Amino acid sequence: MRGAGWRGAATACGDTEIIVKGSYILVLQLPQPLTGLPVGRLGSFDFPKGFYLYVGSALGSGGLAARLAYHQRSPQARPHWHIDYLRAHARLREAWMVESPTRLECVWCRALAANPAVHIPVPRFGATDRGCPGHLFYLPRAPHPSLLTSVILSAVPDNRPLDLRIEIHSFDP
Repeated sequence: MRGAGWRGAATACGDTEIIVKGSYILVLQLPQPLTGLPVGRLGSFDFPKGFYLYVGSALGSGGLAARLAYHQRSPQARPHWHIDYLRAHARLREAWMVESPTRLECVWCRALAANPAVHIPVPRFGATDRGCPGHLFYLPRAPHPSLLTSVILSAVPDNRPLDLRIEIHSFDP
């Protein structure tokens, strides 16, 4: 789907394709609790039913469109990332994406971790290659859009011009 913005693989510009790179937050719903779910080398963990926020980046060759397409597909038989283990049991409800050449996920993770309503269910989940405490966050109820908006805006430095593009995708329950 070329020329369709982030929904496609790339944006066409003459003969050149522009890959939109950036960071994202997935909103996942786990309808039933999971007990002893193995998560790669991290170990096995219990996950209560509720909502999970997964923070990631898509700075590779496929950009945001390819990463969103990956997370929308049915789970792989052999999980690649930590989120793939949970994704096999959870429903993708939303994806919040921001175009940026800078990794924003650690700033967003700090903002989420500072919120008393949000919990880190598995330390270092999705963050074994980063200095963050984890990239997965738990809420018993669906996150309000103002929470996600404030998290995204926490990465914007004070007194700097703002050219920010936020794209929100909603998926059927």
